[in-house]
Amino acid sequence: MFKENENKDEKKDITLRGVNRELYDRFTEHRTAGGVSTGNAFSELVNVYLRQPWKLHGFRRFGRKPRSGVPPEKISDLDELNVTKNDLTSAGEKTMFLFRNIKKLTFAADVDALTLVKHVKLISKSQDIVFKGDIPKLVKIGLIRKLHHYQHPQNKEDLKDITIRNVSIKIYDEFVSKAKAEGATTGEYFSQLLAYLVPFSELQEVFHSIGDRELLIVSNEEELHITKKDLEVLGERQVIFYKTSKLTFSKDIDQELFLKNIFKIINCAEVNLSTAVPRLIVLSRIKNCQKTNIA
Repeated sequence: MFKENENKDEKKDITLRGVNRELYDRFTEHRTAGGVSTGNAFSELVNVYLRQPWKLHGFRRFGRKPRSGVPPEKISDLDELNVTKNDLTSAGEKTMFLFRNIKKLTFAADVDALTLVKHVKLISKSQDIVFKGDIPKLVKIGLIRKLHHYQHPQNKEDLKDITIRNVSIKIYDEFVSKAKAEGATTGEYFSQLLAYLVPFSELQEVFHSIGDRELLIVSNEEELHITKKDLEVLGERQVIFYKTSKLTFSKDIDQELFLKNIFKIINCAEVNLSTAVPRLIVLSRIKNCQKTNIA
């Protein structure tokens, strides 16, 4: 991602009015911790949001090179796309795809979970997604990056005007164009962007140790029950569970499978596991969870 001396674009100072105060303060906190200017941090976030959402799988502190696994082949901006197993596998054993902004995306019945996990990096900003094969829920929600509804504050006390210096003109012009297309002010659109991206920057300490692993990020689910079968189809790919209200692992999941496929469990309200996974192993993968039950 951007470093202070790597962004050669022309720059200017910008003013955004009516930005969500709470989200901007969180953004500033992480920017400061990363030791990067606000201008470069803004440019980096907009660049990732608009152009490279797959990098969020390996999002780290501002200004540090991310480790995000295999760069994907990007397929975007189509009205309709039907994908077969041969489409995914014929490009090569190590090829992965990012599907972005596809109005109707259909995976044929012959596309199994193992093929999806191996060859699909991420599905982003696509409206109607159909899996005709028998695909576990964990795989679906891990591959589909869903946008949670953002409600912009109406109270003026919750908003603030901000000035950001030395922003890439090229990226800012793209940002303004996208805001207009969305029917939003630049302050509203930047707040929406922060609502989407700030949680990933809050995972930065975890991403620091990712290496070249491929991850699924499962976030903001109400309740999930994870079975042995769910994890077995992941192959070498690992999972981060983030802000799930109730997360339960079935009793047939042993220590070996847990260690192989569970990277971290973070900020979940309740986590339930069996004694098949030793307590210290569980604690090594859990961070800031309110309640952990091992029985």
